[in-house]
Amino acid sequence: ISMQIFDEEVSYEEVKDNLGPLDLWILSKLNNLNKTVDKAFEEYNFAQTITPIERFFWHDFCDEYIEAVKYRLYTDVSDESRKAAKYTLRTVVETSLKLMAPIAPFFTEEVYQYFSDESIHTTLWPEVYDELISEEMETKGETTVELIDEVRRFKSASKIPLNAELAEVNVYTSDDDLVDVFNQFDDDIKGTLKINDLAITSGKPEVHEKIIEVEPDMAQVGPKFKGDAGKIIGYLKSTPIDEIGSVLEQSHELAIGDIVVPEDMLNIKKEIVGASGKKVDILQSENLDMIVEVIR
Repeated sequence: ISMQIFDEEVSYEEVKDNLGPLDLWILSKLNNLNKTVDKAFEEYNFAQTITPIERFFWHDFCDEYIEAVKYRLYTDVSDESRKAAKYTLRTVVETSLKLMAPIAPFFTEEVYQYFSDESIHTTLWPEVYDELISEEMETKGETTVELIDEVRRFKSASKIPLNAELAEVNVYTSDDDLVDVFNQFDDDIKGTLKINDLAITSGKPEVHEKIIEVEPDMAQVGPKFKGDAGKIIGYLKSTPIDEIGSVLEQSHELAIGDIVVPEDMLNIKKEIVGASGKKVDILQSENLDMIVEVIR
């Protein structure tokens, strides 16, 4: 993220009505962090100051929020949404620097100079905004981040660039609360993951395996059928794959004239297709009651 986004200083009053769900999630965690660090300093428990700051800043903020907010900075969104994102980014960075300042005075001073000519050590200690603390919003945000991470892991494992678009993503769940949460965060889910069409649905996906390629296993076919092996190869090359697949699904063997080829003598390649007939990838979450259907 370019430092230029921090040039515009915006007040909370200017953006409070336009803060998005993930803004409220990270700001709630930030203000809870502020309370935790305040208490730790009062008790001279310095270990309990730096660990929560690091965990919040590197995981929640850098790994999750920054990745989720980029689309609001660099794509076609409303000015109100962009301004709210800039406010949230600046607030989190400045507040985190001030919380770290007593422990890392030189580092925080150098970084703070990007924001102000004033020394960070002459600024006021960050104020806690109790109205921004919401356990419900934190839970909803964590749930949404879990979905986003699930699809990001799929992209990475499939060697798909994280900024590549996905044509369609369908999320299925039997948990009505999850449906409500994902619908509330749908703009952030779509924007972060570059999804063209996102649907949140109760129930389970309608998917089945489809045979897309069949070849003879010559290590078995050759010795058994000898001179007739060519007929098998010719049949597989000249017959539509849908017809071959239909026969195999019903009888688990191919009858080619007087020749009968059992299924286990064939190398069969399949793919999963959804209700629309399109190829899909299915992601099963370990932590949430949801199945994600991805159409690239």
